[in-house]
Amino acid sequence: MIDVKRGADVAVIGLGVIGGSVALRLLERGTAHRAFTTGAADAALARRAGILVAASLEEAVRDVGLVLIAVPVNHVCGVAEQVIAAAPNGATILHAASLQREDALGLMPETAARVVGTHPLAGSHRTGFAAAVADLFQGALVYVEQRAGAQQREDAEFFWSLAGAGRIEYRSGAAHDDAMAWMSHLPQLASTALAAALARAQPDANDSERVPIGPGGRDATRLAMSALGMWRPILERAPVATLTALAAFEASVRRLRAAVEARDWPAVEDIWSAASQWRSAVDHGGEE
Repeated sequence: MIDVKRGADVAVIGLGVIGGSVALRLLERGTAHRAFTTGAADAALARRAGILVAASLEEAVRDVGLVLIAVPVNHVCGVAEQVIAAAPNGATILHAASLQREDALGLMPETAARVVGTHPLAGSHRTGFAAAVADLFQGALVYVEQRAGAQQREDAEFFWSLAGAGRIEYRSGAAHDDAMAWMSHLPQLASTALAAALARAQPDANDSERVPIGPGGRDATRLAMSALGMWRPILERAPVATLTALAAFEASVRRLRAAVEARDWPAVEDIWSAASQWRSAVDHGGEE
């Protein structure tokens, strides 16, 4: 159980955008914590920001009540096993990976029993501690695995409230990952596809004779700047729903192209109206 009156009661393993932002938030709130990362550059930047970075994972998790594992999905399993071996038996162990199915993370049942997925819907197309900000999770929705026990739920809710989260929602790992297929994977893939099409049409973005991209194009392709190194492990472990979502996007583009080509303006209006109404509902609280 978390007791913020003690010394460093929270350990953050991984100091990229998620872990780094959590550590900065805890530092801002005066919550004592330790952190650890294998990245020398991230460690140096974190120390410069005032975060206590331990020399080893074992040192970071010693005597703490809660550990947050904030590493890429393909490293969660190995790190979780190290944390379980070094942390107190009663410590709550959370991970913040964007996938939560046990098979996606490669977790054995005994490891999964100690580690609960908590995924904040916040992030950046940038990577590393340099992209971390203390208010990244302000008002954010955080998904927590439904299988979490009473103490794990209490600690997860308290911890993410410290980080600034506005709402906690419980889902099974499979339901969470299927939702991410539409909420996260499809927007990334669609943005990448759009940017790739623009790149083919205008291969030299710095060519002054070419028409510069407008603000709409910049907004729609921001995610295309995300690193493949971050996304490949996610896509390798993504649920079937990710392919379903991508197929739905392809079908939507085909319908729109066919309608414009045929000058079928009623069909264009139907597509346009459905898209506009959905997007307006999102801005008025219709999103998850």
